Amino acid sequence: SSGINAEYGGPIASDENKTERIIKFTELKDAWRKKLDDITYANVEACTDRIRPRHALRALERGLVPDSIVSTDIGNICSVSNSYLKFNHKGPSMLAAMTFGNCGYSFPAAMGAKVAAPHRNCVAYVGDGAWGMQLNEVMTCIREDVPTTAVVFNNGQWGAEKKNQVLWFGDRYVGSQLDNPWSYAEIARSMYAEGITCTHVDQVTDALSQATKNQEEGKTTVIEVMVTKELGDPFRRDAMKLPVRHLEKYKNTCQYSESATGQPTDL
Repeated sequence: SSGINAEYGGPIASDENKTERIIKFTELKDAWRKKLDDITYANVEACTDRIRPRHALRALERGLVPDSIVSTDIGNICSVSNSYLKFNHKGPSMLAAMTFGNCGYSFPAAMGAKVAAPHRNCVAYVGDGAWGMQLNEVMTCIREDVPTTAVVFNNGQWGAEKKNQVLWFGDRYVGSQLDNPWSYAEIARSMYAEGITCTHVDQVTDALSQATKNQEEGKTTVIEVMVTKELGDPFRRDAMKLPVRHLEKYKNTCQYSESATGQPTDL
C-alpha cells in the first residue's frame, strides 16, 4: 500500500509509486554523473609527465569488468576512487577500509575475496604508502595460488596526511613525502608476478584488461600507475581545523586561512 512514512515525511516505497521512484533515481544518478565529470576534468595545474589521479580512476572504471570485487585502502586517491566504482553483481562487491582507517587493508582483503569467490575478478586499489605495508603478500599469492590484482597509485607521498598539511599547516610537509627510486612493477616481477607500469592515461584501461585476463589464467598482477601529486578533498574535513599556537616560539607557524588552492606546492 502507498502512504507517507511518519518518521521521515516521505512516501513509502510501493508498487504504486515504483515508476516515479525509478524516474527520480535516474535523475539523481544523471546529476551525479555530470557533477563527477565536472570534477574529473576540472583544470588543475600539475606536471604533465604523469597521470592525473581522477583521469586514472575514470580509465580504471572503463576497464573494470562489472562483476568484479574491488577493495580500496585508506589514503587520498583511494577515498576518491569510491566515486568511480560500478557494480552489477547482486552479492557483496565493494570492500573498503573507510573510517576504520586500517592502512594496508586492501590487498589482503582482495586476496580473501578471491579465495571466497574464485570465479570473480578481485582487484585492490592502494596508494604507494599503504602498498609498502602489504606488497610482501604478492609472494603469498604466488605461493598459495591466489591470483589477485593490485592497482598501485605511485605519487610519492602519503596523500591523506599531506592533504591535512596542505590545508591546515601551511604546506609544511613532515613525514608525508615518499622517495620511490624503485618500480613496484619490477618488484612484482621479481616475485614471479606480472608487473605493468602506466605512465599515460591511455595505458590504464588496457592494463586493467590485461590484468583481468592474467587473473583468469591464474596470474597475480601489480599495475603501477604513475600519478601526479594532485589531491582530492580530505576524507574527514570535519575532523581537522586550523591550529591555534599558544607558545610564542610557535606563533610564526600560525595559519589564518586554509590553502587557497587546496593543492601541494610541489605539484
